[in-house]
Amino acid sequence: MSSKEEIRSSWLELFCFMSSSARGLVGEPALYGPFRLVDSLEKIIVILENLGMADEFMEKEKAKIAEKKLIAITDRDAFIDFLDEIVIDFTKELKKAQL
Repeated sequence: MSSKEEIRSSWLELFCFMSSSARGLVGEPALYGPFRLVDSLEKIIVILENLGMADEFMEKEKAKIAEKKLIAITDRDAFIDFLDEIVIDFTKELKKAQL
């Protein structure tokens, strides 16, 4: 497990990414917003993995995000379908956790 300083550093790195992404989005195409959010989601799962807190579901979703997130650049409709897919995945997992 990571030390408190390493954990803090991981979160600060994510916060820097997210805040600079937010600033950059002011002048970027609209589709970059959803891309930056799923990229952040992937980064959060990596932090959880490093802390030993990610489960099989999260690791599967991280792999899916890593594989499909760049289609935002080449195929808008496929990226939207991918977003719909991960929303459904996470919603189903939340429902299972609440039972």
